[in-house]
Amino acid sequence: MDRSRKISTYLIITVAFGFSIYFFVSPFLGSQAQSLIPGLNQSPDAVPTLTNDVDTCVTNPTSDCDQEMLQIIKFCKDNKDQHIPVCSDARVAQYVDQHGLQRPAINTGR
Repeated sequence: MDRSRKISTYLIITVAFGFSIYFFVSPFLGSQAQSLIPGLNQSPDAVPTLTNDVDTCVTNPTSDCDQEMLQIIKFCKDNKDQHIPVCSDARVAQYVDQHGLQRPAINTGR
């Protein structure tokens, strides 16, 4: 192989490798405010949807309810400075407690 052909081959391999690394790493380079779980970044305008989720999960639990309730608790923790009615709904905490969805913090160093 002549020298110019080797250089072009190495350049193509390097560019392909660079793009591969970028596409594998780019999802982790986003801001910390973004959530990896869809639905956690709901705006307060979506609170009626959250209320409907609580009503549905309490009356007729499905396989998705555990994740829904954990998402609601996370949403409320992230927006604790706002008054959101679903965050004061005792049924959410009761559901999480009854299903053992949250583990107590151990060795937090405090």
